[in-house]
Amino acid sequence: MRVKLFLQALLVLMALPVAAQVKVGDVSTKLNGTVSAGYTADFGNLTASDHGWTVGGMANLSGYYYNPNFLSFSVSPYLNQSRSNSNFQSISDASGVNANLNLFSGTVFPGSMSYSKEYNSDGSYNVPGLANYVTHGNSDALGVGWSATVPKMPTLMADFEKGSSSYSVYGTNDQGSSNFHSFSVRSGYHIDGFNMGAFYLRGAANAGIPEVLTQVAETSTNSSNTAYGYNLTHRLPLQGSFSASATRSGWNSDYQGNTTNGTIDLVNASVSLHPLPRLGFSGSVSYSDNLSGQLVQAVISAGGSVPGLNTNEASNSLDVSAIASYFFLNKLRTSAYFEHRSQEFLGESYGVSTYGGSAGYEHKLFNGTINANVEVSGNSTDGNGGETVSFSTNENYTADIMGWNVNGSFGYGQNIQTLLVTYMNSSYSFGGGARRRWGHFSVGAGAGGARTALTEQAGSTSSSQSYDASVGYTPWIALTGNYSKSSGQAIITGAGLVPVPVPTPVVPSDLVSLYGGNSYSFGLGSSPVKRLSLSATYARSISDVTSSTDSSANENKIFNFLALYQFRKLTATTGFSRLEQGFSGSGTAPQVVSSFYIGVSRWFNFF
Repeated sequence: MRVKLFLQALLVLMALPVAAQVKVGDVSTKLNGTVSAGYTADFGNLTASDHGWTVGGMANLSGYYYNPNFLSFSVSPYLNQSRSNSNFQSISDASGVNANLNLFSGTVFPGSMSYSKEYNSDGSYNVPGLANYVTHGNSDALGVGWSATVPKMPTLMADFEKGSSSYSVYGTNDQGSSNFHSFSVRSGYHIDGFNMGAFYLRGAANAGIPEVLTQVAETSTNSSNTAYGYNLTHRLPLQGSFSASATRSGWNSDYQGNTTNGTIDLVNASVSLHPLPRLGFSGSVSYSDNLSGQLVQAVISAGGSVPGLNTNEASNSLDVSAIASYFFLNKLRTSAYFEHRSQEFLGESYGVSTYGGSAGYEHKLFNGTINANVEVSGNSTDGNGGETVSFSTNENYTADIMGWNVNGSFGYGQNIQTLLVTYMNSSYSFGGGARRRWGHFSVGAGAGGARTALTEQAGSTSSSQSYDASVGYTPWIALTGNYSKSSGQAIITGAGLVPVPVPTPVVPSDLVSLYGGNSYSFGLGSSPVKRLSLSATYARSISDVTSSTDSSANENKIFNFLALYQFRKLTATTGFSRLEQGFSGSGTAPQVVSSFYIGVSRWFNFF
């Protein structure tokens, strides 16, 4: 009986006619999409198996009322879509809708609205430089915007956004959640050569962090922030310009009952002059009345928290700099600069004067172009008279050599100033690749990596490397491979692991986790005959996360296969997906989830 019903549905899909466009009164609409029917099966080691005949598809409804510039809309629902039968990224069948509305687009008062809702869909919990952990849950988001652009009047733009999600991590019994809302208003005006702008924003967010990574039950963060400010610019003689801004921001954050709050006032001003085509001067000054608050805000913006740091204690920073630049022969750029930074932080005063120069050169070389930049500076510390030398260089090269498209880059820096003048940073990065095509045959390879660390602090190193290769013969076969490894310090947030955004002495050590691991993936694609396409991918990631309380060894494996055959407006689909993911810290066996699908779909231009 099930086979008979399936064949009847297939015949209906083949026989349905294509309708014409529909217009009712002042409303004009069009609708297209796909309708599918097939057999699906879901099974795993920790969940009950499920199988049977299913229907699904996706649609795109769009249109307008009276005129597209008056009111236009689009709605795109989808039902029972997964990696096995579509491009929707979900092991299990996902459903949802995306909608957009535009009002008065052709007027000086345009508005917009967007909404999205996802059920039973997959997400990711981020790991820097590695394949992400797979999550599963529901989410929604709403956005509303409105503008006023009346000629000879200040512009006004207002936006409101709100969203939430709830998810579980495959391989654990842990739950995670997040929600946020924000409101902002911006305005701009031009008068007597001055361009002026102002803004106000307010937002709040909270996140529940899965226990498997923190080893602390019901870990959550809550934060709110406000900010408002003003800026202006004006042209000056000698092809110059002047700009200035003033902002005030405030925050309130709670992490496991530890609360921090405060406000920050920032003032910036800069001026630039070009008395000669090749000669330029610029200078700037910036002041912050709460340096500790800037550090805390950097962590909160990343999704973390810094309990215990006294942001009400006197803390400020002043930065004054001047730069002179000159171009030689259009290919050689030189500059000399001076900068003085003074800071008061945690009851101590610090100051550093920096002076140096840089040079940049561009030249044609072997059917390509090379760019090189070198910068050298001296740093003199106030008080003790300590002297250090900073050095940095960057090189880039691109060329076509004997049919090969090649590129390469390298960067190195030593004793580079960080936000806090008491900490110096060293780093290097590299990258390169080569690609070549001979008719239908192509081959390529690439590599890249980076390392950064505080010069005088052991254990602060973060590094990453990646390598990739591809070979193909169109349209018969295409093979790809990738390998990456990464390690470093991170804070655990509701969205995943985030590299520590400020020096770790500022963030308490019990909030910093160490991570490391490697991942690799392979892909195969082929179109051996017309209308038939085959694809398969496999990825594996192994990582470790160590916090102040515990550690967890983690692994995930993902395999996807999809075969499509198109006949006119019909597409036959066969797909299989398998996920295996586990965490030693969860205390449960790794979870295995598989999904299989075979069916047909038909594209329709309904009206």
